[in-house]
Amino acid sequence: MRLVRLADIIEQKTAVQTLKRAVELEQTAHAYLFHGDRGIGKTTTAVSFAKQILCENRTACGSCPECLKFERRNHPGVRVLEPVGTAIKIEQIRELQEQVHYSHEHYLVWIIRDAHKMTVQAANSFLKLLEEPPAQTVFVLITDNLQQILPTIKSRCQLISFRRLSDEAVAGALRSRIDAANVSDETINLITKMAHGSIGRALELWDSPLLKRRKWVIEQLIQLPQMSIPEVLGLSYRWDENREVVDVDLTLMLHWYRDLWCLKQGLDDHIYNLDYLNELSVICQKYSLSALQEITAQIIDMSAKLERNVRIRFLMGNLLLQIRKGVLA
Repeated sequence: MRLVRLADIIEQKTAVQTLKRAVELEQTAHAYLFHGDRGIGKTTTAVSFAKQILCENRTACGSCPECLKFERRNHPGVRVLEPVGTAIKIEQIRELQEQVHYSHEHYLVWIIRDAHKMTVQAANSFLKLLEEPPAQTVFVLITDNLQQILPTIKSRCQLISFRRLSDEAVAGALRSRIDAANVSDETINLITKMAHGSIGRALELWDSPLLKRRKWVIEQLIQLPQMSIPEVLGLSYRWDENREVVDVDLTLMLHWYRDLWCLKQGLDDHIYNLDYLNELSVICQKYSLSALQEITAQIIDMSAKLERNVRIRFLMGNLLLQIRKGVLA
């Protein structure tokens, strides 16, 4: 988790002002729920908020003993709870309950990541804690899936909304965290577009083999409208069956057919694959809007089926055939 001051949080002005004012006026709520897309600064803001609460001057001054302990990452007043495996279990909440009831001289800030992953038992147990909140304890729940949080938990927290970041902010943050000297602006802009306003997602894309894989996938999609049915089936047999790879491939395919739809609607500013604009302009004439809508729906459906024990080659073959059949005669 990155250590920055609240004032340095990127493009979350409303959230930052609300939190700073609460600390300055000594009106900190006992529980906050930070919600919004992943990778847009919720956890970074939670850590910055904790630092300001724990600072002797309530300013995150960086020089008081509390701030120095915080920056050394050994301040006893901040704790982090996150899922073990795929869930936050009731045993974790029980351990949290024991710890918050110990006497402490300073504030205790609990940052609960992926709060929507609490099991039902864990969520109900945590709810009891919110109903009788311990003194000098602040809970900061973080989620990118607000709908999965129990309404009774939401009602006992102050909701802080986080918005997606601008492309400029994502590109700037990406450049500052990678060795950008040998990276083209085209690559940075491509990753930025695919990140959907999320710095976290942009960094994941940078560290993944996606860019190399993207070139191969798009080459197949460019050729697909001219393929015969046997050629389409042959392509499905050559397609990688690794589930993680196919998951990435489906995202790339979704972006491609979304771009075709945007071009047909005259929404050129919303295109992801700008480096393939010429190819997209030609291929979009080969599909109707209804065919593109059906193709995107089938890609989304296949993505959902990936989580089940299904034959990937069969699904990919069917998808590629449907895409080929969607080409205008």
